[in-house]
Amino acid sequence: MAARLWSTVVIVRRATRLYVHVPFCRAKCAYCAFYSEVLRGPDRVALYLQALAAECARLAPAAGRLDSVFIGGGTPTLLGAVDLARLLGLIRQSFDVDVAAEFTVEANPDTLDAAVVEALAAGGVNRVSMGVQSFRTEVRQTLGRQGEALRAPAAVAALRAAGIRRLNADLMYHIPGQTVDQWTADLRQVLDLGITHLSAYALTLEEGTRLAAAAVPLPAEDVFEAMWQACDSVAATYGLKRYEVSNFACPGDECRHNLGIWYGDAYAGCGPAAASFDGVRRWTQPADLDRWLAGAPPDLDEIRPAARAAEILAFGLRTAAGWNLARFRQVTGMDPDQICPGVLDPLVALGLLQRSSDTIQPTPAGLLLNDAIAERIILLPEP
Repeated sequence: MAARLWSTVVIVRRATRLYVHVPFCRAKCAYCAFYSEVLRGPDRVALYLQALAAECARLAPAAGRLDSVFIGGGTPTLLGAVDLARLLGLIRQSFDVDVAAEFTVEANPDTLDAAVVEALAAGGVNRVSMGVQSFRTEVRQTLGRQGEALRAPAAVAALRAAGIRRLNADLMYHIPGQTVDQWTADLRQVLDLGITHLSAYALTLEEGTRLAAAAVPLPAEDVFEAMWQACDSVAATYGLKRYEVSNFACPGDECRHNLGIWYGDAYAGCGPAAASFDGVRRWTQPADLDRWLAGAPPDLDEIRPAARAAEILAFGLRTAAGWNLARFRQVTGMDPDQICPGVLDPLVALGLLQRSSDTIQPTPAGLLLNDAIAERIILLPEP
């Protein structure tokens, strides 16, 4: 188990970030490759919460003071007010959560009734990320998306009334049958809600999903690029700027949790399919609730230091700001040119990266072609 791993090895860095995976959903979306299962009744939730409480208690001594907590899924708010309050309480009882920590919970708009919103606020949640994906019926049907996105305005109003004002919405684009005009309308409709953070994800056909099995063709590449550009232009009119490949925010409202992960912070993960990282080793819990409940061991990902540093470099280059080189050296103990010699300068020459004596960051074209940058950096030859 991850708990045994934490207790039997020297922790390189103490986690300052916590992710908790709630695996329950109302139904499995056609595009989703994350681990989840359809919620079948209160007994499964009770078993999950009991095991989660024990896991949190075991992991907490190896963690530091938490700067961020992120509860994702699945659909955490599907637990309902009582069990959600229990979940939030056990996190705060187990871990040292900083008074100014960012505390995010994922939610579907139609699960945010008055009791759930009250439980979120009472539990100290200060940021909610809503899964909207699209407002259009035909697009939602293609995605196999359950729930009612048109409840988003009421959900936003209820969250604000409860004092939760940091709000994100997830949207998806490059969906089979979706046009640029439809995508632009979705962008405007969600940003009209006054949210200050937007996650805009291009659909990828992940192996094992219903959409991938159906082999439905995605829109053409020029449509993808038009949708990408629409993200920037529409978001800018609402005061949001792209700060990462798929994320936009008003100044100061960037997601601290995700930024920490991209910049190589140590993190702890609780629940099935959750990952932990101590700066050197990463381990991931079984992506199966029954196996996790039974204490099955995690998958350990331990690679040579240069390969781990290359991975951290690539993740940081997902952000528009890129890396401050002094920070990168502090995190990894290495220099970028040391871990991937001969790789970065050609990317600069191609106009995908730009660098100074202090920084290295992607250009706008580099953000668009981030996968190509990551592939060049991470696929290092073995020594």
